[in-house]
Amino acid sequence: MSGDDDAIRPGEELQLLRSAQLDWSHLLAERLQEAEIPHEVKPVGERRATDSQWAVYVRSADLERAREVDREVLREVMPDVPEDFDPSALDTSQCPACGEPVTEGLAECPECGLALLEGG
Repeated sequence: MSGDDDAIRPGEELQLLRSAQLDWSHLLAERLQEAEIPHEVKPVGERRATDSQWAVYVRSADLERAREVDREVLREVMPDVPEDFDPSALDTSQCPACGEPVTEGLAECPECGLALLEGG
């Protein structure tokens, strides 16, 4: 983060940018730091294992810039994704294959088993 004046303070309202596996969240956090966008990374749920989900949060004022950084990381991690793909435009409340409701942070649909790409 860029400095103490920009540091996120306890209790400050933040917006979810992305929830993902630790390696993706770590890479995203590095890129946000390079862009001087204050952020927090927290485990989703009680588990803190490397195979569990981690959430990356930013301030509302930084959300659009952070989404740009997230799109860059997405293209780096998944180079075959179309250039105009926008993960923030996805309806992540249901499985795109079977339409079953899904909760944030699930790695796969509990109904059909489709691997889910986490939205932000």
